[in-house]
Amino acid sequence: MATDYWLNKLIFDLQGPDGKDQWSNHREETIDKYPVSAEIRQALIDDNYAYLYPLTNPYLMRFFLLISGNDDQKSIEILSAIEVNEETAHG
Repeated sequence: MATDYWLNKLIFDLQGPDGKDQWSNHREETIDKYPVSAEIRQALIDDNYAYLYPLTNPYLMRFFLLISGNDDQKSIEILSAIEVNEETAHG
């Protein structure tokens, strides 16, 4: 499975100075700026990291977990719980 350009672009752009505020307080408006699929949109709203992980650059995913309010330990737990197989592994 390939990464999704617009999902990765959205997460990359959240690295800006107002990224945490945009994600925490204006999530739907932020998502609306990017032409992501309905499934990705819903996964972003639901914090469905297992769905998003195979579509996201691993470095951006780590940042995304932190900006979503997860500390280091929780981020590691989330990533460790995601089942990775040939279809979902990053190439």
